[in-house]
Amino acid sequence: MFLAQFPAKNPPMNDAGFFAVAHRQVNTFLAAVMFLTRLPVGRFHEFREEEVASSTIYFPIVGALVGLAGGLALLMSAALPSFLAVLISMLVTICLTGALHEDGLADSADGLIGGQDPQRRLEIMKDSRIGAYGALALWFSLTAKLILVQSLLAAGLVTAISASVIAHCLGRAATVALLTCLPYARIEYSKSSHFRNKVTFRQLAPVLVFAIVLSLLLLGLQGVFCLTAAFAVTFVCGLYFKDKIGGITGDCLGAANQLVELSAYLSFLTLQPGKA
Repeated sequence: MFLAQFPAKNPPMNDAGFFAVAHRQVNTFLAAVMFLTRLPVGRFHEFREEEVASSTIYFPIVGALVGLAGGLALLMSAALPSFLAVLISMLVTICLTGALHEDGLADSADGLIGGQDPQRRLEIMKDSRIGAYGALALWFSLTAKLILVQSLLAAGLVTAISASVIAHCLGRAATVALLTCLPYARIEYSKSSHFRNKVTFRQLAPVLVFAIVLSLLLLGLQGVFCLTAAFAVTFVCGLYFKDKIGGITGDCLGAANQLVELSAYLSFLTLQPGKA
């Protein structure tokens, strides 16, 4: 009778509360899809400024889905030469993302390498034109991806698909880590400025858990090597961005994504029989 006078601190959630939470999470997931891909989900999404930073918890999931789409395109290797199947796979992921990360890599290479000071580097990175450094970085990145994925495909179709899922997942997880640990360097508005210094370690934690669990589930102990390589590349990228411009921009996130993706392919490939 005495206890009955005190209501429970956490009363059971009713159906309306459950569906409200579910709707909010779906809306947050769609925000991540809109930011990272060109999929036409805008009509299903209700923009809320306070949910933008929260959408980062779904970045590795979106990345894994993009990687899965690219991996499934490798099934065409049953009827086509392997290199052609890999090219189609790359085209699928590029079409899904709108070359968002490739563009970031090219702009970062132009600005960070070609600029003489932080302000000039940021100006060059904002320029839509591509320079020699950007063109070379993009060529090397795409060529390396073609060679690495084709080599993984030669080791086995399941191996290549798993690597595609994990590589894209880790690439997006790296962007969340950089958003959490480094300040946003650009003052003026840009697409990534919605996340300006708003991503917290509380949001980073589930991102890392998902990336680690998925890597171990799909790759077993080999996933540890991929995770280690991804962490190392992300750490080095963070140091480099901090030194060059004092933080990150959206282009930096795209560049880091591409480099981590390549590191995942390379690290997994070195563990295949006869590839070490």
